[in-house]
Amino acid sequence: MEDITQLLRSLLTQLPSLLVLLVCLVIAIARWKRHPKVSLVAGLAFAFLILHTIGVSVVYFWLPRLLQSSATAESSETLYSWVGHLTNLTFAIGLAILLVAIFIDRQAVPERGSA
Repeated sequence: MEDITQLLRSLLTQLPSLLVLLVCLVIAIARWKRHPKVSLVAGLAFAFLILHTIGVSVVYFWLPRLLQSSATAESSETLYSWVGHLTNLTFAIGLAILLVAIFIDRQAVPERGSA
């Protein structure tokens, strides 16, 4: 029971970010009829980032418990390094998907002629 309480406390520290991502997801869904492709890509990005935030909290909560009895200090450091890189990579993927949503289906601006 104490572990669940600590995990929930860890997730509560992420609550402001999760709420903002959830509001953005709702807005993307609400705008679906007007811009279906953009809303789909943005919604996928927001859902991915929500899952990322929750997943990272869970991994960083349970990883020390898994390593406590079996890992050496050096192997734990290496594992944390790899988990950190993977965390940053997956966050960057979520931001890249949002960037795609920003520029998808944009109309080209007509070029001005040089007079």
